[in-house]
Amino acid sequence: MLFKSHNILVVDDEKSILFSLKAALQKEGYAVRTAENPQEALKAIEPGSFQVIISDYNMPSINGLEFLKRVKQIDPEVVFILMTAFGSEKLAIEAMKEGAYDYFSKPFDIDEMRVIVAKACERFSLAWEKKNLEERFLGEPETDRIIGNSPPMQLVRERIEQVAKSDMTVLIQGESGTGKELVAEAIQRRGPRASGPFVKLNCAALPENLIESELFGYERGAFTGATGRKRGKFEVAHGGTIFLDEIGDMALNTQAKVLRAIQQKEVERLGGNEPIKVDVRIIAATHRDLRELIDKKEFREDLFYRVNVVNVTIPPLRDRVDDIPLLVEHFVKVASQKLGRPLDGVAPRAMTALKNFKWPGNVRQLQNILEGAAVFAKGSLIDLANLPEEIQLGFAPAGTTAGIDWIAEEIEKGKSLDAVVGMIEKEMIMRTLAATEGNQSQAATRLGIKRGTLQYKMKLYEIG
Repeated sequence: MLFKSHNILVVDDEKSILFSLKAALQKEGYAVRTAENPQEALKAIEPGSFQVIISDYNMPSINGLEFLKRVKQIDPEVVFILMTAFGSEKLAIEAMKEGAYDYFSKPFDIDEMRVIVAKACERFSLAWEKKNLEERFLGEPETDRIIGNSPPMQLVRERIEQVAKSDMTVLIQGESGTGKELVAEAIQRRGPRASGPFVKLNCAALPENLIESELFGYERGAFTGATGRKRGKFEVAHGGTIFLDEIGDMALNTQAKVLRAIQQKEVERLGGNEPIKVDVRIIAATHRDLRELIDKKEFREDLFYRVNVVNVTIPPLRDRVDDIPLLVEHFVKVASQKLGRPLDGVAPRAMTALKNFKWPGNVRQLQNILEGAAVFAKGSLIDLANLPEEIQLGFAPAGTTAGIDWIAEEIEKGKSLDAVVGMIEKEMIMRTLAATEGNQSQAATRLGIKRGTLQYKMKLYEIG
Protein backbone atom coordinates (compact mmCIF):
# COMPACT_ATOMS: atom_id res chain seq x y z
CA MET A 1 0.00 0.00 0.00
CA LEU A 2 1.15 3.53 -0.72
CA PHE A 3 -0.86 4.96 2.17
CA LYS A 4 -0.52 3.74 5.75
CA SER A 5 -4.13 4.81 6.38
CA HIS A 6 -6.59 5.83 3.69
CA ASN A 7 -8.81 8.82 4.56
CA ILE A 8 -12.48 8.01 4.07
CA LEU A 9 -15.46 10.40 4.24
CA VAL A 10 -18.91 8.94 5.00
CA VAL A 11 -21.96 11.07 4.18
CA ASP A 12 -25.47 10.11 5.38
CA ASP A 13 -28.36 11.87 7.12
CA GLU A 14 -28.92 8.85 9.39
CA LYS A 15 -26.70 9.03 12.48
CA SER A 16 -27.01 5.29 13.12
CA ILE A 17 -25.57 4.56 9.66
CA LEU A 18 -22.71 7.02 10.22
CA PHE A 19 -21.92 5.43 13.57
CA SER A 20 -21.94 1.82 12.34
CA LEU A 21 -19.93 2.57 9.20
CA LYS A 22 -17.36 4.62 11.08
CA ALA A 23 -16.90 1.89 13.70
CA ALA A 24 -16.55 -0.87 11.10
CA LEU A 25 -14.09 1.07 8.94
CA GLN A 26 -11.95 2.26 11.85
CA LYS A 27 -11.67 -1.35 12.93
CA GLU A 28 -10.12 -2.04 9.51
CA GLY A 29 -7.51 0.67 10.16
CA TYR A 30 -8.96 3.49 8.04
CA ALA A 31 -9.08 7.13 9.09
CA VAL A 32 -12.80 8.02 8.95
CA ARG A 33 -14.65 11.34 8.98
CA THR A 34 -18.43 11.71 8.83
CA ALA A 35 -20.85 14.35 7.59
CA GLU A 36 -24.64 14.45 8.09
CA ASN A 37 -25.40 16.22 4.81
CA PRO A 38 -23.74 17.02 1.47
CA GLN A 39 -23.27 20.73 2.32
CA GLU A 40 -21.22 19.86 5.37
CA ALA A 41 -19.25 17.34 3.35
CA LEU A 42 -18.48 19.76 0.51
CA LYS A 43 -16.92 22.18 3.00
CA ALA A 44 -14.51 19.45 4.10
CA ILE A 45 -13.52 18.21 0.64
CA GLU A 46 -10.33 19.54 -0.92
CA PRO A 47 -8.14 17.94 -3.61
CA GLY A 48 -6.30 15.05 -1.96
CA SER A 49 -8.07 15.33 1.41
CA PHE A 50 -9.89 11.99 0.99
CA GLN A 51 -9.11 8.90 -1.02
CA VAL A 52 -12.61 7.36 -0.76
CA ILE A 53 -16.05 8.94 -0.22
CA ILE A 54 -19.08 6.83 0.71
CA SER A 55 -22.39 8.64 0.27
CA ASP A 56 -26.07 7.83 0.64
CA TYR A 57 -28.28 8.55 -2.38
CA ASN A 58 -31.44 9.76 -0.65
CA MET A 59 -30.56 12.94 1.24
CA PRO A 60 -32.37 16.26 1.67
CA SER A 61 -31.58 19.17 -0.71
CA ILE A 62 -28.96 17.30 -2.77
CA ASN A 63 -29.21 13.67 -3.85
CA GLY A 64 -26.24 11.35 -4.14
CA LEU A 65 -25.91 11.75 -7.91
CA GLU A 66 -25.75 15.54 -7.75
CA PHE A 67 -23.34 15.29 -4.82
CA LEU A 68 -21.12 12.97 -6.88
CA LYS A 69 -20.92 15.52 -9.71
CA ARG A 70 -19.91 18.31 -7.31
CA VAL A 71 -17.32 16.10 -5.63
CA LYS A 72 -15.70 15.21 -8.97
CA GLN A 73 -15.45 18.91 -9.83
CA ILE A 74 -13.42 19.46 -6.65
CA ASP A 75 -11.34 16.26 -6.70
CA PRO A 76 -11.50 14.10 -9.86
CA GLU A 77 -9.14 11.52 -8.31
CA VAL A 78 -11.29 10.55 -5.30
CA VAL A 79 -13.01 7.14 -5.45
CA PHE A 80 -16.78 7.45 -4.89
CA ILE A 81 -19.03 4.69 -3.49
CA LEU A 82 -22.82 5.09 -3.42
CA MET A 83 -25.26 3.65 -0.86
CA THR A 84 -28.75 3.00 -2.17
CA ALA A 85 -32.00 1.60 -0.81
CA PHE A 86 -32.66 -2.05 -1.65
CA GLY A 87 -34.02 -2.33 -5.19
CA SER A 88 -32.46 0.95 -6.42
CA GLU A 89 -29.82 -0.68 -8.62
CA LYS A 90 -30.81 1.44 -11.65
CA LEU A 91 -29.89 4.60 -9.76
CA ALA A 92 -26.56 3.05 -8.79
CA ILE A 93 -25.79 2.12 -12.39
CA GLU A 94 -26.59 5.67 -13.47
CA ALA A 95 -24.21 6.96 -10.80
CA MET A 96 -21.46 4.63 -12.02
CA LYS A 97 -21.87 6.08 -15.51
CA GLU A 98 -21.21 9.48 -13.94
CA GLY A 99 -17.99 8.28 -12.32
CA ALA A 100 -18.95 6.35 -9.18
CA TYR A 101 -16.68 3.36 -8.56
CA ASP A 102 -19.18 0.97 -6.95
CA TYR A 103 -22.26 0.78 -4.73
CA PHE A 104 -23.87 -1.29 -2.01
CA SER A 105 -27.48 -1.50 -0.87
CA LYS A 106 -29.02 -0.75 2.49
CA PRO A 107 -29.30 -2.57 4.77
CA PHE A 108 -25.71 -3.48 3.91
CA ASP A 109 -23.74 -6.59 4.69
CA ILE A 110 -20.62 -5.66 6.70
CA ASP A 111 -18.36 -8.16 4.92
CA GLU A 112 -19.55 -7.03 1.48
CA MET A 113 -18.99 -3.40 2.46
CA ARG A 114 -15.44 -4.19 3.69
CA VAL A 115 -14.53 -5.83 0.38
CA ILE A 116 -15.92 -2.96 -1.71
CA VAL A 117 -14.09 -0.33 0.37
CA ALA A 118 -10.83 -2.33 0.29
CA LYS A 119 -11.03 -2.56 -3.50
CA ALA A 120 -11.79 1.17 -3.72
CA CYS A 121 -8.69 1.98 -1.64
CA GLU A 122 -6.64 -0.33 -3.79
CA ARG A 123 -8.02 1.33 -6.93
CA PHE A 124 -6.97 4.75 -5.63
CA SER A 125 -3.47 3.53 -4.67
CA LEU A 126 -2.79 1.95 -8.05
CA ALA A 127 -4.09 5.00 -9.93
CA TRP A 128 -1.95 7.26 -7.74
CA GLU A 129 1.15 5.13 -8.31
CA LYS A 130 0.58 4.99 -12.07
CA LYS A 131 0.11 8.75 -12.26
CA ASN A 132 3.23 9.29 -10.16
CA LEU A 133 5.30 7.05 -12.44
CA GLU A 134 3.97 8.80 -15.53
CA GLU A 135 4.92 12.19 -14.11
CA ARG A 136 8.38 10.91 -13.23
CA PHE A 137 9.16 8.91 -16.33
CA LEU A 138 6.84 8.98 -19.31
CA GLY A 139 7.65 12.58 -20.21
CA GLU A 140 11.39 11.84 -20.29
CA PRO A 141 13.30 10.24 -23.15
CA GLU A 142 14.65 6.77 -22.42
CA THR A 143 18.24 8.03 -22.31
CA ASP A 144 17.41 10.23 -19.30
CA ARG A 145 16.39 7.20 -17.28
CA ILE A 146 19.00 4.61 -18.23
CA ILE A 147 22.20 6.60 -18.52
CA GLY A 148 25.29 5.51 -20.43
CA ASN A 149 26.56 5.08 -23.98
CA SER A 150 29.26 2.52 -23.29
CA PRO A 151 29.12 -0.74 -25.31
CA PRO A 152 27.82 -2.76 -22.30
CA MET A 153 24.94 -0.30 -21.77
CA GLN A 154 24.12 -0.22 -25.46
CA LEU A 155 23.65 -3.99 -25.23
CA VAL A 156 21.36 -3.54 -22.21
CA ARG A 157 19.24 -1.03 -24.15
CA GLU A 158 18.98 -3.36 -27.13
CA ARG A 159 17.97 -6.19 -24.81
CA ILE A 160 15.25 -4.05 -23.21
CA GLU A 161 13.78 -3.20 -26.62
CA GLN A 162 13.75 -6.86 -27.66
CA VAL A 163 12.35 -8.17 -24.37
CA ALA A 164 9.71 -5.47 -23.82
CA LYS A 165 7.72 -6.33 -26.94
CA SER A 166 7.00 -9.87 -25.74
CA ASP A 167 5.01 -11.06 -22.73
CA MET A 168 7.68 -13.51 -21.55
CA THR A 169 9.01 -13.85 -18.01
CA VAL A 170 12.26 -11.91 -17.53
CA LEU A 171 15.15 -12.39 -15.09
CA ILE A 172 17.31 -9.30 -14.51
CA GLN A 173 20.71 -9.99 -12.98
CA GLY A 174 23.27 -7.56 -11.66
CA GLU A 175 25.06 -6.44 -8.53
CA SER A 176 23.31 -4.29 -5.92
CA GLY A 177 22.94 -0.71 -7.08
CA THR A 178 23.28 -1.36 -10.81
CA GLY A 179 19.69 -0.32 -11.61
CA LYS A 180 17.71 -3.55 -11.89
CA GLU A 181 14.43 -1.89 -10.88
CA LEU A 182 15.01 0.84 -13.46
CA VAL A 183 15.40 -1.80 -16.18
CA ALA A 184 12.24 -3.58 -14.97
CA GLU A 185 10.30 -0.30 -15.19
CA ALA A 186 11.62 0.32 -18.72
CA ILE A 187 10.52 -3.16 -19.83
CA GLN A 188 7.06 -2.69 -18.30
CA ARG A 189 6.54 0.79 -19.77
CA ARG A 190 7.47 -0.27 -23.27
CA GLY A 191 5.58 -3.58 -23.23
CA PRO A 192 2.02 -4.68 -24.09
CA ARG A 193 0.97 -4.33 -20.42
CA ALA A 194 2.11 -0.72 -20.02
CA SER A 195 -1.42 0.46 -19.18
CA GLY A 196 -1.86 -2.22 -16.52
CA PRO A 197 -0.71 -2.18 -12.90
CA PHE A 198 3.00 -2.51 -12.08
CA VAL A 199 3.27 -4.13 -8.65
CA LYS A 200 6.63 -4.46 -6.85
CA LEU A 201 7.74 -6.68 -4.00
CA ASN A 202 11.23 -6.81 -2.50
CA CYS A 203 11.63 -10.45 -1.45
CA ALA A 204 14.60 -9.62 0.79
CA ALA A 205 12.75 -6.94 2.75
CA LEU A 206 10.13 -9.20 4.35
CA PRO A 207 10.45 -12.23 6.67
CA GLU A 208 9.13 -15.58 5.42
CA ASN A 209 5.96 -15.41 7.53
CA LEU A 210 4.92 -12.11 5.91
CA ILE A 211 6.00 -12.51 2.30
CA GLU A 212 3.35 -15.15 1.54
CA SER A 213 0.52 -12.98 2.84
CA GLU A 214 1.87 -10.11 0.69
CA LEU A 215 2.15 -12.26 -2.43
CA PHE A 216 -1.04 -14.29 -2.16
CA GLY A 217 -3.27 -12.30 0.23
CA TYR A 218 -5.39 -13.77 2.99
CA GLU A 219 -8.94 -14.33 4.15
CA ARG A 220 -10.38 -12.93 7.33
CA GLY A 221 -9.33 -15.07 10.30
CA ALA A 222 -6.47 -16.76 8.41
CA PHE A 223 -4.12 -15.83 11.26
CA THR A 224 -4.02 -13.63 14.34
CA GLY A 225 -4.55 -10.05 13.21
CA ALA A 226 -6.24 -10.96 9.93
CA THR A 227 -9.38 -8.93 10.66
CA GLY A 228 -10.40 -8.62 7.02
CA ARG A 229 -9.78 -10.00 3.57
CA LYS A 230 -6.73 -8.74 1.68
CA ARG A 231 -5.80 -9.33 -1.94
CA GLY A 232 -2.19 -10.32 -2.59
CA LYS A 233 0.29 -8.78 -5.01
CA PHE A 234 -0.49 -11.38 -7.68
CA GLU A 235 -4.19 -10.46 -7.60
CA VAL A 236 -3.48 -6.73 -7.56
CA ALA A 237 -1.17 -7.15 -10.57
CA HIS A 238 -3.88 -8.95 -12.60
CA GLY A 239 -3.71 -7.68 -16.18
CA GLY A 240 -0.32 -6.09 -15.57
CA THR A 241 3.16 -6.92 -14.29
CA ILE A 242 4.56 -8.11 -10.97
CA PHE A 243 8.21 -7.33 -10.18
CA LEU A 244 9.80 -9.78 -7.75
CA ASP A 245 12.99 -8.02 -6.66
CA GLU A 246 15.76 -10.07 -5.02
CA ILE A 247 14.01 -13.37 -5.77
CA GLY A 248 17.22 -15.17 -4.77
CA ASP A 249 16.44 -14.32 -1.13
CA MET A 250 13.02 -15.98 -1.22
CA ALA A 251 12.48 -18.94 1.14
CA LEU A 252 12.13 -22.40 -0.44
CA ASN A 253 8.54 -22.85 0.80
CA THR A 254 7.50 -19.60 -0.84
CA GLN A 255 9.39 -20.51 -4.02
CA ALA A 256 7.18 -23.61 -4.37
CA LYS A 257 4.01 -21.50 -4.19
CA VAL A 258 5.36 -18.93 -6.65
CA LEU A 259 6.22 -21.77 -9.05
CA ARG A 260 2.63 -23.03 -8.78
CA ALA A 261 1.29 -19.53 -9.47
CA ILE A 262 3.45 -19.27 -12.60
CA GLN A 263 2.58 -22.75 -13.89
CA GLN A 264 -1.14 -22.76 -13.18
CA LYS A 265 -1.76 -19.01 -13.41
CA GLU A 266 -3.71 -19.07 -10.18
CA VAL A 267 -3.20 -18.38 -6.47
CA GLU A 268 -4.93 -19.20 -3.20
CA ARG A 269 -5.25 -16.69 -0.40
CA LEU A 270 -3.98 -17.81 3.01
CA GLY A 271 -6.93 -19.34 4.84
CA GLY A 272 -8.85 -19.77 1.58
CA ASN A 273 -9.78 -22.80 -0.48
CA GLU A 274 -10.82 -21.27 -3.79
CA PRO A 275 -8.17 -20.88 -6.54
CA ILE A 276 -8.10 -17.38 -8.03
CA LYS A 277 -7.06 -16.97 -11.67
CA VAL A 278 -4.35 -14.37 -12.28
CA ASP A 279 -3.02 -13.02 -15.55
CA VAL A 280 0.34 -11.36 -14.89
CA ARG A 281 3.71 -10.89 -16.52
CA ILE A 282 6.55 -11.71 -14.15
CA ILE A 283 9.82 -9.79 -14.02
CA ALA A 284 12.28 -11.06 -11.42
CA ALA A 285 15.63 -9.66 -10.33
CA THR A 286 18.54 -10.78 -8.19
CA HIS A 287 22.10 -9.80 -7.29
CA ARG A 288 22.91 -13.41 -6.39
CA ASP A 289 24.19 -16.30 -8.51
CA LEU A 290 21.07 -18.49 -8.76
CA ARG A 291 22.97 -21.44 -10.24
CA GLU A 292 25.25 -21.42 -7.22
CA LEU A 293 22.18 -21.29 -4.94
CA ILE A 294 20.74 -24.28 -6.82
CA ASP A 295 23.92 -26.25 -6.10
CA LYS A 296 23.56 -25.33 -2.43
CA LYS A 297 19.90 -26.46 -2.46
CA GLU A 298 18.83 -22.89 -1.60
CA PHE A 299 16.95 -22.19 -4.84
CA ARG A 300 14.61 -24.45 -6.80
CA GLU A 301 15.97 -25.47 -10.18
CA ASP A 302 12.47 -25.72 -11.69
CA LEU A 303 11.67 -22.16 -10.59
CA PHE A 304 14.97 -20.94 -12.06
CA TYR A 305 14.02 -22.27 -15.49
CA ARG A 306 10.57 -20.70 -15.17
CA VAL A 307 11.88 -17.19 -14.37
CA ASN A 308 14.99 -17.33 -16.58
CA VAL A 309 13.06 -17.47 -19.85
CA VAL A 310 14.72 -14.25 -21.00
CA ASN A 311 17.78 -12.86 -19.24
CA VAL A 312 19.01 -9.26 -18.97
CA THR A 313 22.38 -8.79 -17.26
CA ILE A 314 23.40 -5.32 -16.08
CA PRO A 315 27.15 -4.63 -15.92
CA PRO A 316 28.71 -3.23 -12.72
CA LEU A 317 29.83 0.39 -12.84
CA ARG A 318 33.54 -0.59 -12.74
CA ASP A 319 33.02 -2.28 -16.13
CA ARG A 320 31.62 0.86 -17.74
CA VAL A 321 33.89 3.62 -16.49
CA ASP A 322 33.27 5.63 -19.67
CA ASP A 323 29.69 6.22 -18.46
CA ILE A 324 30.78 7.88 -15.21
CA PRO A 325 31.00 11.45 -16.67
CA LEU A 326 27.42 11.18 -17.99
CA LEU A 327 26.18 9.77 -14.69
CA VAL A 328 28.01 12.48 -12.76
CA GLU A 329 26.44 15.17 -14.94
CA HIS A 330 22.97 13.76 -14.29
CA PHE A 331 23.35 13.31 -10.53
CA VAL A 332 24.94 16.73 -10.05
CA LYS A 333 21.94 18.23 -11.85
CA VAL A 334 19.61 16.31 -9.50
CA ALA A 335 21.61 17.47 -6.46
CA SER A 336 21.50 21.07 -7.70
CA GLN A 337 17.69 20.93 -7.94
CA LYS A 338 17.40 19.43 -4.45
CA LEU A 339 19.69 22.04 -2.91
CA GLY A 340 18.15 24.91 -4.84
CA ARG A 341 21.50 26.35 -5.96
CA PRO A 342 23.52 26.09 -9.18
CA LEU A 343 26.14 23.38 -9.55
CA ASP A 344 28.07 23.08 -12.81
CA GLY A 345 29.70 19.70 -12.25
CA VAL A 346 32.86 18.33 -10.67
CA ALA A 347 36.46 19.55 -10.80
CA PRO A 348 38.90 17.59 -13.02
CA ARG A 349 40.76 16.08 -10.04
CA ALA A 350 37.45 14.94 -8.53
CA MET A 351 36.42 13.37 -11.84
CA THR A 352 39.71 11.47 -11.99
CA ALA A 353 39.12 10.10 -8.49
CA LEU A 354 35.55 9.11 -9.35
CA LYS A 355 36.70 7.24 -12.46
CA ASN A 356 39.48 5.43 -10.58
CA PHE A 357 37.27 4.23 -7.73
CA LYS A 358 35.94 0.65 -8.02
CA TRP A 359 32.35 1.41 -6.85
CA PRO A 360 31.30 -1.74 -4.96
CA GLY A 361 27.86 -0.12 -4.51
CA ASN A 362 27.67 0.79 -8.21
CA VAL A 363 25.43 3.59 -9.55
CA ARG A 364 23.45 3.94 -6.32
CA GLN A 365 26.67 4.55 -4.38
CA LEU A 366 27.81 7.13 -6.96
CA GLN A 367 24.52 8.99 -6.64
CA ASN A 368 24.66 9.04 -2.84
CA ILE A 369 28.31 10.17 -2.82
CA LEU A 370 27.64 13.04 -5.23
CA GLU A 371 24.53 14.23 -3.38
CA GLY A 372 26.53 14.26 -0.14
CA ALA A 373 29.51 16.00 -1.74
CA ALA A 374 27.25 18.66 -3.26
CA VAL A 375 26.23 19.77 0.23
CA PHE A 376 29.85 20.65 1.07
CA ALA A 377 30.79 22.21 -2.29
CA LYS A 378 31.72 25.86 -1.70
CA GLY A 379 31.55 27.00 -5.30
CA SER A 380 29.77 25.80 -8.40
CA LEU A 381 32.00 22.71 -8.70
CA ILE A 382 32.35 19.66 -6.49
CA ASP A 383 36.06 19.46 -5.64
CA LEU A 384 38.24 16.51 -4.66
CA ALA A 385 38.17 17.65 -1.02
CA ASN A 386 34.36 17.30 -0.97
CA LEU A 387 34.57 13.56 -1.67
CA PRO A 388 35.04 10.85 0.99
CA GLU A 389 38.63 9.88 1.80
CA GLU A 390 38.37 6.42 0.23
CA ILE A 391 37.44 8.03 -3.09
CA GLN A 392 40.10 10.76 -2.82
CA LEU A 393 42.67 7.94 -2.75
CA GLY A 394 41.61 7.13 -6.30
CA PHE A 395 43.14 10.41 -7.48
CA ALA A 396 46.37 9.28 -9.17
CA PRO A 397 46.83 10.97 -12.57
CA ALA A 398 49.63 10.10 -14.93
CA GLY A 399 52.34 12.20 -13.25
CA THR A 400 54.14 10.48 -10.37
CA THR A 401 54.25 13.73 -8.44
CA ALA A 402 50.43 13.87 -8.33
CA GLY A 403 50.23 11.19 -5.65
CA ILE A 404 52.97 12.91 -3.65
CA ASP A 405 51.13 16.23 -4.02
CA TRP A 406 47.98 14.62 -2.62
CA ILE A 407 49.90 13.27 0.40
CA ALA A 408 51.40 16.73 0.93
CA GLU A 409 47.92 18.30 0.82
CA GLU A 410 46.61 15.85 3.42
CA ILE A 411 49.56 16.64 5.73
CA GLU A 412 48.93 20.38 5.26
CA LYS A 413 45.36 19.76 6.43
CA GLY A 414 46.77 18.48 9.72
CA LYS A 415 46.99 14.73 9.12
CA SER A 416 50.18 12.96 10.20
CA LEU A 417 52.25 10.96 7.72
CA ASP A 418 51.32 7.78 9.60
CA ALA A 419 47.61 8.65 9.24
CA VAL A 420 47.94 9.21 5.48
CA VAL A 421 49.94 6.01 5.02
CA GLY A 422 47.26 4.23 7.07
CA MET A 423 44.56 5.54 4.71
CA ILE A 424 46.47 4.19 1.72
CA GLU A 425 47.17 0.88 3.45
CA LYS A 426 43.51 0.43 4.42
CA GLU A 427 42.38 1.14 0.86
CA MET A 428 44.87 -1.33 -0.63
CA ILE A 429 43.81 -4.06 1.80
CA MET A 430 40.11 -3.48 1.02
CA ARG A 431 40.73 -3.57 -2.74
CA THR A 432 42.83 -6.73 -2.52
CA LEU A 433 40.24 -8.50 -0.36
CA ALA A 434 37.56 -7.52 -2.87
CA ALA A 435 39.70 -8.82 -5.75
CA THR A 436 40.21 -12.15 -3.96
CA GLU A 437 36.53 -12.35 -2.91
CA GLY A 438 37.50 -12.20 0.77
CA ASN A 439 40.14 -14.96 0.64
CA GLN A 440 42.60 -13.75 3.29
CA SER A 441 45.40 -16.17 2.33
CA GLN A 442 45.35 -15.03 -1.31
CA ALA A 443 45.10 -11.39 -0.27
CA ALA A 444 48.09 -11.70 2.08
CA THR A 445 50.13 -13.32 -0.71
CA ARG A 446 49.29 -10.52 -3.15
CA LEU A 447 50.19 -7.88 -0.56
CA GLY A 448 53.43 -9.67 0.34
CA ILE A 449 52.59 -10.00 4.03
CA LYS A 450 51.79 -12.86 6.39
CA ARG A 451 48.16 -13.87 6.93
CA GLY A 452 48.46 -13.03 10.64
CA THR A 453 49.73 -9.55 9.77
CA LEU A 454 46.79 -9.07 7.41
CA GLN A 455 44.33 -10.10 10.12
CA TYR A 456 45.97 -7.68 12.58
CA LYS A 457 45.68 -4.80 10.08
CA MET A 458 42.06 -5.72 9.27
CA LYS A 459 41.25 -5.45 12.98
CA LEU A 460 43.26 -2.22 13.28
CA TYR A 461 41.39 -0.58 10.35
CA GLU A 462 38.03 -2.16 11.28
CA ILE A 463 37.72 -4.02 8.00
CA GLY A 464 34.94 -6.60 8.25
